[in-house]
Amino acid sequence: MPKKKSRRGDNDAGLTITSMMDMMTIILVFLLKSYSTEDISVAASDDLQIPVSTSVKPPKLAVNVVVSRKDIVVDGAWVLDLEQVIDEETGDEQTAVPEDKKRGQLVSDLYDALLEKAENAKDLGVRTGNADFEFKGEVLLQCDRRLPFSVIREVMFTAGQAQFGNFRFVVIKGSD
Repeated sequence: MPKKKSRRGDNDAGLTITSMMDMMTIILVFLLKSYSTEDISVAASDDLQIPVSTSVKPPKLAVNVVVSRKDIVVDGAWVLDLEQVIDEETGDEQTAVPEDKKRGQLVSDLYDALLEKAENAKDLGVRTGNADFEFKGEVLLQCDRRLPFSVIREVMFTAGQAQFGNFRFVVIKGSD
């Protein structure tokens, strides 16, 4: 059977999707502008239980120092193992930095690792000339909530001596 010709003529305009593409582009730009994430990796472990807080500040990218009950890690690289000692006052076992790895309050291996990070960050800031890459001395501290304050104090002192004076503690957001 032969095909009938339409009476409307041969005006085959086709499908125009220009306006739909404009709309999708606007929606995409809106979503990209309104969606922001700050990625902080927290290693799940029995040796690292992050404290809970009601803090609402977003995290910033900085040198990441993880202090668990077993070791200290800087930006994913192992620095040193911590030891378990008996507290003389309570008789309980607690975590401590080995005495042979310290000079007073300064943790030697951690100082060396952080000083190298500081020098690399300063060099990157000078080479790029971009204010976003300038060295700001910021460090993210992920500390186990069961650590004694003496260990955290030694880590903070060491970071300060290695030119990292701005501390941000990583916490899990909790309810009021």
